[in-house]
Amino acid sequence: MSDANYFGSILGRVANRIAGTKLPLNGAQFTLPANDGKNTLNGGPKGFSDVIWEMKKIEKDAEDPTIVFAYHSKDGDEGFPGEIKITIWYLLHFDNRLRVQLKAKSLDKATPVNLAMHIYWNLGNHDSGDILSHKLRIYAPNTCPSMKNSSPQASFNLYKALHTISSS
Repeated sequence: MSDANYFGSILGRVANRIAGTKLPLNGAQFTLPANDGKNTLNGGPKGFSDVIWEMKKIEKDAEDPTIVFAYHSKDGDEGFPGEIKITIWYLLHFDNRLRVQLKAKSLDKATPVNLAMHIYWNLGNHDSGDILSHKLRIYAPNTCPSMKNSSPQASFNLYKALHTISSS
């Protein structure tokens, strides 16, 4: 299962890099395993892209076919504190719209969660060639600046960014 490019994967517990494998949280510091030089990338050596997800539900004959997967990450998985339950819904609407919903819930203590889908879409069709000329615009109130090693800058205020998003 291990794919260095993470093609088609769900990334987590924390997608992106954690610089120096050090995770400060509520006055404690956790040391995570390195899998990207001196950094932790996409949840560590055995992040969510390399685990077996449980299929919880499938409705293939419904008007809107749905499949649901779940994963239970235990306290200490890849060095992260806290136990979490993750659920992913894939729903294909009757008008050919795809809806994907990711949800994570902490079951016992504070823990960072930053899930991401590493799925690449060819906006033409499967026979249209590569995607190098595609353009995508994302309207976002904030961006997260990166350092030279592609880790997010420590000065980025995630709480402020999330509060801005939830308040708009």
